Amino acid sequence: MTEDYRYYPKQYQFVIGITWEHIDKQIQYEKEIETYSKISDTTDLVVNCGVYPGLLQNIRMKFSKHGYNDMHIYSSRHKEAVTMGRHNDDQDVLIVQSLGRMMYVFDNGDQVTLNPGDGLYIPKFVHHNPVHIEPRITVSLS
Repeated sequence: MTEDYRYYPKQYQFVIGITWEHIDKQIQYEKEIETYSKISDTTDLVVNCGVYPGLLQNIRMKFSKHGYNDMHIYSSRHKEAVTMGRHNDDQDVLIVQSLGRMMYVFDNGDQVTLNPGDGLYIPKFVHHNPVHIEPRITVSLS
């Protein structure tokens, strides 16, 4: 399979405003409505982003205008953290880096490092391995 991913450097500067405070509030909200998920001891996943007014809702609305209706945020406050490992998704995804850096490794050997504001489009069924580099906040859209 051809790797059809596309890298968009500095195309999403508006996501850089997501802070740990936003993540903490979202986690608390999702615990209350029972949608919060912890990937590991070092990685959190919030899946109901943008439901209540504020920055996350504004970001979700910007992306939904382009057909991305689901917005999840992965966050890791540690220098080293567990990711989902090599996997593929059953729908196209757009990964946008808000804080810190992440690297994505593809089966053909390509590597893409995302800095804050960068985006990476990954078509469905393309295997990729997210590699944690440092504390991060990463937005995943589908």
